[in-house]
Amino acid sequence: MTRKSRGRLERDRQKMPRRDNIATVTVDRENQKIVYTTNDMLVNQLYRDGPRVAKSFDRRTKEVVEECSAVLGQVSGLILQHLRQAEKDNFEATVAGLLYSATNSYVASIQVARHGYPRQYGALARMLIETISMVIVLAIRPGALVDFHAGKLDSNKCVGWSKAVLPPLGHFWGMLSREFVHISRNHATFEGPVAFTETDEALDFIKTSMKGNIWLLFIVADLVFHDERKTIRFWRREGQAAHFDPSPEILEWSARFVGEGFVKQAEEGASAP
Repeated sequence: MTRKSRGRLERDRQKMPRRDNIATVTVDRENQKIVYTTNDMLVNQLYRDGPRVAKSFDRRTKEVVEECSAVLGQVSGLILQHLRQAEKDNFEATVAGLLYSATNSYVASIQVARHGYPRQYGALARMLIETISMVIVLAIRPGALVDFHAGKLDSNKCVGWSKAVLPPLGHFWGMLSREFVHISRNHATFEGPVAFTETDEALDFIKTSMKGNIWLLFIVADLVFHDERKTIRFWRREGQAAHFDPSPEILEWSARFVGEGFVKQAEEGASAP
């Protein structure tokens, strides 16, 4: 163990940073405190505090992450076979590219959450919902593919159109918009990354929505690539239309994975022309 210098001991006692590391000094006379900001705040957040918060997240979400990872593997299998055509503007290549982007948003949202930023997690989750809503519109709306490549397809309108196919999309997108994206007084709350606890309400929301998000992504990927499968998974085809009609095995698994209430929401009028 190295012996601390007298100056280091004095700084530790006063909780004072090194002089060459001080960015600003503020005297809080009301509370009789001196507040310092330092030049290494970003460095500490990324390499010291961030990993500590992430460990607290990982300890409490290991099983959920493993369950979601298995579903992501299924989704990726549907997408990757079409990414070879990424330079094309046809339907399969376009929706594969969008769904791949959605999986990136999904993974990024979890990375943000595990480092202690639940509000920013919600913003990325909304991006995922908006992306898969657009995928549905490309599948059901005549002329949407041409409009998309011309830059004329409004992603906000896509949510309204797509919720007729999957009702939970509209509810979830609206909640994420209100609570996480549209700036409100909640955004003025002083909150920063701290270690997660077992009673953390934010963690409960993250765990639940992680499952809901990947489940919705799975359903939409299954819809747009449904004709490539011989067995029924989530959708039943009737001519050019598809109806949300999961196989008994998928229905049972879905109820366990996201809960019966979420499944019932999806069943309320879910169909794709």
